[in-house]
Amino acid sequence: MILSASLLACNTATKEAPLFEALSADQTGIQFENKLHPNEQFNMFHYMYYYNGAGLATGDFNNDGKADIFFASNEGDNQLYLNKGALKFTEVSKEAQIPQDSAWNTGVSVVDINNDGLLDIYICRLGNFEKFISKNQLLICVGIENGIPKYKEAAAEYGLDFSGFSTQASFFDYDQDGDLDVFLLNHSVHQNGTFAPRTSFMGTFDPLSGDRIFANNNGRFEDVTKASKINSTAISYGLGVVMSDINLDGWVDIYAGNDFHENDYLYINQKNGSFKDEQKERLMHTSQYSMGVDAADLNNDGFPEIVSMDMLPKDPYILKRSLGEDDYDIYQYKISVGYDYQFTRNNLQWNRRNGKFSEVGMYAGMFATDWSWATLLMDFDNDGYKDIFVANGIPKRMNDMDYVNYVSNQEIQEKIRDNKMGEKDMALIDRFPEIKIPNQFFLNKKGLSFDDKEKAIVNNPPSYSNGAAYADFDNDGDLDLVVNNVNDKSFIYENKSNQDTTAHSVAVTLKGAAKNINAIGAKLVLFTPGEIRTYEKFPVKGFLSSMEIPLSIGLKNTKVDSAFLVWPNNSFQKINPAEFKKRQLNLSYQMGLPLFNYDFIIYYLI
Repeated sequence: MILSASLLACNTATKEAPLFEALSADQTGIQFENKLHPNEQFNMFHYMYYYNGAGLATGDFNNDGKADIFFASNEGDNQLYLNKGALKFTEVSKEAQIPQDSAWNTGVSVVDINNDGLLDIYICRLGNFEKFISKNQLLICVGIENGIPKYKEAAAEYGLDFSGFSTQASFFDYDQDGDLDVFLLNHSVHQNGTFAPRTSFMGTFDPLSGDRIFANNNGRFEDVTKASKINSTAISYGLGVVMSDINLDGWVDIYAGNDFHENDYLYINQKNGSFKDEQKERLMHTSQYSMGVDAADLNNDGFPEIVSMDMLPKDPYILKRSLGEDDYDIYQYKISVGYDYQFTRNNLQWNRRNGKFSEVGMYAGMFATDWSWATLLMDFDNDGYKDIFVANGIPKRMNDMDYVNYVSNQEIQEKIRDNKMGEKDMALIDRFPEIKIPNQFFLNKKGLSFDDKEKAIVNNPPSYSNGAAYADFDNDGDLDLVVNNVNDKSFIYENKSNQDTTAHSVAVTLKGAAKNINAIGAKLVLFTPGEIRTYEKFPVKGFLSSMEIPLSIGLKNTKVDSAFLVWPNNSFQKINPAEFKKRQLNLSYQMGLPLFNYDFIIYYLI
């Protein structure tokens, strides 16, 4: 009897309080599923990114005070779901006049491109490739009728009807002229295992794969890629992009993650309309197969860290049957022809505040999460420290040794090259193992160390999850999550932090200047005892997804000494600390504010 009581007490003590709970389609009403149908005419042998999935976006599309969801689909129809409250959603794609056509959709960006107070949607697509002739879409919201937003397609009107191998677009003001420009991340579609000298690509421009920058010229976007000095080559295997003021000089910088052997790009804004790739000078190494990326201050010292995803398994069974790091001779050869040091694992780049980064993913405990896509740096429990979410999984593991040995066969290579993969070949591929794994949650323990909280997620289903986004869907003061899955219905993770009455938070809504009404690029800076917390407003992050939502400021056990809001043009205003006792805070841009002194804040921090 005593032994039974002891065991019960032990089990009770080790059981974790729930952090999130995964809600099913029956609970939320979200029936969207990114269903793929590979066949002899189009499959992963035709398009190596066939199983990369698609993105989504969160934002208040009908201006009713609740965050809605737009889903992108690879082979099916894109769908818009409106939030009806209490974590219930209803699809209104037809009523909203969302175009339904046969296109391979990838990344989604939400932006008020015409600054009329209505959110618009930019959708990247695969174009000029095999059967796909699509152009990127820009859905302009033309009004709201009976609570439903209405859209029309207008990409050509704005100069954004790019047709190529698009991954994700990010809107930002790179030249500080007050309006929003666009960085367009693209990807290559061919990777044959050979590594030509990198110098043979540098300075070249590929019309389909190369990344682009479009400058906003009175509402019309013009290609200024060459003048911007970014890389725009045939080996731009771009899968993830995030904007952040990396060096705290008040100008927006860019981190773009590239798959395969191409280096990741760390573009530092030169303040003259151009960028300089300083990845080699600032980072010691990067992830090799970089997928989703995000940037945020993880240790509350005022400087942003950078996180990139890769595909190192943590399960020993999967690890042993997976292709690992490059062989030594291949590794050395790639370095000899201009490629930088890369390793197949998640990277956490610690900002050393001196212009350099140290990669500490293994120390942080988040370096191995399997085949990972989205990473989102967000505050799970409102304690003021940003945590890490990882969406992962893929139906066909192209690094599985059985798969590698199969496709390396000369006969199969000839069939792939000559486009003669038949029904029997496809049936054999279907027999390759498909291993679903649950998404990962890491809680910030401070000091750049994280706890794996998989056991604190209720009903966390194994899945093939790709795009992911967050928002406070039930307006209870904590951030929920939604993921886009391959061959499964999308699901929402409900945040359970609101059960802790001390987990106070403030939702900060910004109304910017006339040409950037949602204040993309703004920074909120909070000084607390011994810390400085920064929150940057950039909607695009993670993988193929974006979030146009209020800034969520977690204040559990926090005393705010002082606070500043730095607008995108670097003017700033002080905020009374008493304002953070509210649940919601609305701030509007005012003309004539003084400029923020970054030299002072850097001196203060260092």
